[in-house]
Amino acid sequence: MFGYITICKENISKDGYNTFKSYYCGICKATGKRCSQSARLGLSYDMTFLAMVLSAIDSKSPEIRNNRCIIHPFRENRCIENDIQTDYAADMGVILTYLKLLDDWKDERSIKSLLTMILFKRGEIKAKKRYPEIYNKIRMRLDDLSNLEKEDCDEIDKVADCFARILKILFTPDFIEDKNDKRILGWLGYNIGRWIYVIDAYNDIEKDYKNKSYNTFISKNKGKTYKEIKEAVSEKLKVSLTFTLENAASAYNLLDIKRNKEVLDNIIYSSLKAKQDFILGENNESL
Repeated sequence: MFGYITICKENISKDGYNTFKSYYCGICKATGKRCSQSARLGLSYDMTFLAMVLSAIDSKSPEIRNNRCIIHPFRENRCIENDIQTDYAADMGVILTYLKLLDDWKDERSIKSLLTMILFKRGEIKAKKRYPEIYNKIRMRLDDLSNLEKEDCDEIDKVADCFARILKILFTPDFIEDKNDKRILGWLGYNIGRWIYVIDAYNDIEKDYKNKSYNTFISKNKGKTYKEIKEAVSEKLKVSLTFTLENAASAYNLLDIKRNKEVLDNIIYSSLKAKQDFILGENNESL
């Protein structure tokens, strides 16, 4: 479900791109150090965005060093180190990946998910120990979502709300002490989560239709072909998803951004809308 948050490379400076990479590399290194080396396989740009948002409102600047890694042993990369936000994002990435694999195994008896879980189990145990409350909250929301899917729920707002609440949890860690910041971050995370779930459900209509998998849009439009379903919902989604992105942008605008502004602006104002237009067929140029 993740994988929709990235940057528009053509609209970002070299320094901005390098900043984005430094957080990505920082989370990768933190995942290996804090969880396990195999857990680095679950690294995503979504967690990079989370770390950059949380870091952007912190008065303390992150520590940046040049490092080499196993994948790029002959090239030094700028890397965020010893940073609470990247450490947190690393743990959350492992927890989310493991719990998603666990749900796939329970719901679909996916052997692939079961085998992949083995690679994340050690890291999941460590991350869960550091954040037991967040782990349990995410687990509960995923259980709610799983139950709605088993009920063949055809209300997109209902299922999207479950996933949106997971992102709200991720964006409001305990180390954010300012209540106003926490409220704003919660609304930002909620709307980003809602957008991800809805755009992913739309993007998967054809695949889910052919595989006879759950999809709220298919449940709502029984008896129609996947092409008819996409045509039936696409226009409404253009309005709904754009409104959701506007809500996310409104929340973002209320934050006191101290760093990472170019990258975050690129994602919030350009990349997400470009991804949406591409998936809904308004822009045929690949991202």
